[in-house]
Amino acid sequence: MVGPVAMIQTIILCSISFERLKQFMATISFKKENKEGDEDKVDTASTPTQGCGCCKRCKVNQPGIIPVRPFLECDKHRPYLCAYCCLDCNVPICLKCTKQQHNKHTIGDIFELNENASSGAGNQVKGPYFYPKATVVGSRAHNCYEVIRRQANKQAEILHNIVTDVLQEALNSVDEMELRDADILEKYENELNTRNAKIDGNKDAEVLYQRDEEVSSDKNILSGKINFRAPRFLKGMPNTKEINAQFGIIKPSMIDRRTSKNRELLSKPKPLFEIDSQSKYTLYVRYFHSNKILQSGTGLELYVLNEKGECLETIQTVSGIDMPSGLTVLEDGTILYTDYRCKRVRRIKSDRKIEEFATTEGKPNGICGTRSGEIIVCLQDCHNVQAKVVWFDHFGNLLREYTHIYLSGPTSVYENINYDICITDENMRNIMVIDKDLDIRFVYDGNISTGNVSKFTPRDICCDRIGHILVADFTNRVIHLLDEDGHFICYILTKEDNLSYPHGLCVDKEDRLWVAERFSKKIKVFQYLS
Repeated sequence: MVGPVAMIQTIILCSISFERLKQFMATISFKKENKEGDEDKVDTASTPTQGCGCCKRCKVNQPGIIPVRPFLECDKHRPYLCAYCCLDCNVPICLKCTKQQHNKHTIGDIFELNENASSGAGNQVKGPYFYPKATVVGSRAHNCYEVIRRQANKQAEILHNIVTDVLQEALNSVDEMELRDADILEKYENELNTRNAKIDGNKDAEVLYQRDEEVSSDKNILSGKINFRAPRFLKGMPNTKEINAQFGIIKPSMIDRRTSKNRELLSKPKPLFEIDSQSKYTLYVRYFHSNKILQSGTGLELYVLNEKGECLETIQTVSGIDMPSGLTVLEDGTILYTDYRCKRVRRIKSDRKIEEFATTEGKPNGICGTRSGEIIVCLQDCHNVQAKVVWFDHFGNLLREYTHIYLSGPTSVYENINYDICITDENMRNIMVIDKDLDIRFVYDGNISTGNVSKFTPRDICCDRIGHILVADFTNRVIHLLDEDGHFICYILTKEDNLSYPHGLCVDKEDRLWVAERFSKKIKVFQYLS
């Protein structure tokens, strides 16, 4: 619904347009009377050209131009119309713009908009729109800056209100102090005057105003003096760092254009080979080293396999009565796995000795190592312990925790090439991606809106060296492929590719995708990059 301000503004603009139209009609009449012999100009007047009517770029002040859109709505303050122009920025603006972004600039009438911007381009006529057409990236970036400005102004307003409240509280305390002291001083002066009136030869009592709390608090003490110490204001010591901490910080922008090193997606992944799993039901597969993989399943054992499917080593874990719920291999070959029942993270060294790495509050599930040497663990609900993601250092010391309303049952975690942390959540049925400062970048719901999948059931997750995010969708029997910003690219593998209930994923150093199928006892390898 249009407000009264916009209605009044529209009436004013219509009147201005009417006056311009009258001038235009008078110009046409004058041309017809004085230049009837000039056929070209008569034809121009009889067959007018349409312009935007906003500026001189479309030559609205010349004969033969009909303004079809005298004034356009402001992009930032709709439904306000652009009846003015900023002569410094050379753009049309509305009434609100004159008081906000352009309050310190030179403001003029909309028809005073000049063509300074086109003077450097061979006097080429520009389009009738407000701003140059921006790319999608530029438009999004502009919106991000506007959001930051609004948030900063809102935060400043909150702090200003806090300062106002503190000031008002201080002034109220001064008022209360003044009333209290006035009552006490009046009482003491009356008592002293009464006493002095009874004492001969001492009619003039000495009154020294220096406030003394002991005198004012004891009613039985009377003296010839009234000690009053005036209140003082002790200024605080404003600290810029503390004020900045209260206000907050603005994270700097980052522009990082990554190339794929001439590695493009194949139109269809190429199956390379498949090997048999050693477990009854396969859960995870991790790249080990020297074209070897580490495989876990519904058992206490971990298996080291080669590309021929031969079992090179069997590692017996210590996991109580349950199998390892999460598995990762560090760059130095150290194996870490999570003990769900016992709420432990255990470490297997190169000599295959097993030791306790860390104790957790919740039940640990997914685990991964980062390039900085930290260990990230997903903790699911346990009694009154909220689901969270925690970081440990290389010695098992807790560094930090992350909780969120969208975090209910974190299942798997992986660090991307841009240091983003990708987390799958089996309870929320989504993927949450946070940056290294623990701010949410995006949440992916499984591309359900397309109708190609039903309930999104994410299990394992991994990333390649380009930044692609690959997710195993267990129930739908597909592998989702996303870019590093969360945009869906394609289903890189589906059940039409003979994919059966994928659970574990990993990408080796040759950018080959390893998929562990839970029930088929198969581990399949695909090439998906050129």
